[in-house]
Amino acid sequence: MKTDKITVSFSADKLQAIKILAPDTYDKIEDILTEQLEKVYVRSVPISTRKYIEAKIEVDDGVQSKGARQKGSSGNL
Repeated sequence: MKTDKITVSFSADKLQAIKILAPDTYDKIEDILTEQLEKVYVRSVPISTRKYIEAKIEVDDGVQSKGARQKGSSGNL
């Protein structure tokens, strides 16, 4: 699956407070933000469009996996 990066600006003082007072949360902050972004996606994108996108991702992932296996084979019989 192809991914894009996004950048978020956030108060340095607030982020430092999370780092000090909730280090476990700080260590998982990217995962937490990804989960929240997924929730926004589900709320914002109609189910028919989501099904299309998810099917496309499965096909793309299958093609990439197949290509990786072919590159890894020696080709000897």
